[in-house]
Amino acid sequence: MAEDRKDPLNQADAFAYRENGHLFWFAVNSRTGKVKGKQHKMRVIEEIGKPPFLEEKHYRLKGNETDKGYEFKVNHGGNTTTIAAWFSGPTLMVEEPGEKAAKEYKAVGQEEIDKYIKDIQQEYETAVYHSEEKENKRLRKFFSDLNQIYGFLYSAENGSLQLFLKIDEALLQGELSGTLLMVADTGNENNPYEETTYPLNGITDGQVLRLYTEIDGTQTMLKGNFHGDATAFDLSFWLSDSNLLFKAVTEEEYKRSYTEFKAKATVMRKQR
Repeated sequence: MAEDRKDPLNQADAFAYRENGHLFWFAVNSRTGKVKGKQHKMRVIEEIGKPPFLEEKHYRLKGNETDKGYEFKVNHGGNTTTIAAWFSGPTLMVEEPGEKAAKEYKAVGQEEIDKYIKDIQQEYETAVYHSEEKENKRLRKFFSDLNQIYGFLYSAENGSLQLFLKIDEALLQGELSGTLLMVADTGNENNPYEETTYPLNGITDGQVLRLYTEIDGTQTMLKGNFHGDATAFDLSFWLSDSNLLFKAVTEEEYKRSYTEFKAKATVMRKQR
C-alpha cells in the first residue's frame, strides 16, 4: 500500500511536545486511513531524597482515522491506551486519558528531534550536578523546622487515648531523640487516667521515620513517614492496627488539647 502523501501525519518526521524536563514525540505515518508508528517519552525524574534519573520509554502504536482526526492505540507494556489526536493548522493536538487539556505537538524534522534529545540529556546532567546541593538544602530546612516544633499530637476520636510525641534533639545527620507521652483512659472512676512516658531514639531522612522504644522489656520499632514537610507524619503504634497521624502543635495548643481530651473522656466514660 502506498503512503498517503496528502495526510498531514506524513508531512513531518515526527510531532513533538517539549517542556522543562519532558520530551514526548510521535513518529507515525498513515496509509489509507491506517496509522502505524511509535510514541516516545523522555523525562527527567527528580524525587525527594533520590538521585535524578532520565526515564526513556518507547511504545508501538496503531491507529485509524476518525471523523475528528485520529485514534492512536498505544501498547503501554501490555496495557492498551487510546489517545485522540487531530490537527489544528500544522499542529497535532493530542489528548491522552486523564489529562485536563490536549497538548500541542509541533511538526519537526529528525535534526530537531536530535537537538531536543541532546537538550533533555543536558537537563538531566544539570539536575544530577545540582542534586546534592538541593538535597542538602532540603535537609537543612527540614531539620531546622523540626527543631522549632514544640511537639506532635494524636488524639483518639473516642476519647480513649492521647499521644504526645516530643523531639528533644534532631541532628542534621538524621539522629533523633525524644519522648512519647501516652495518656490512656483506664475506665476506672477512682483512677481515670494512666500516663506513661516512653523514651525514644530514632532516625529520619525527612521522609521515612523510624523510632525505637522499649515496651514491656522488648525493644519496639515505630515506623512511618513525614507528609511532605516537618509538620505532620504517620506512625505505627503497638496498640493500633494502622498508622496514626501526628500533627505539629504549639505549647499552648497542646495544653488546651490535653485539658479538652480529659474533659471529653470524662463525658464519654459517663455515657458508657
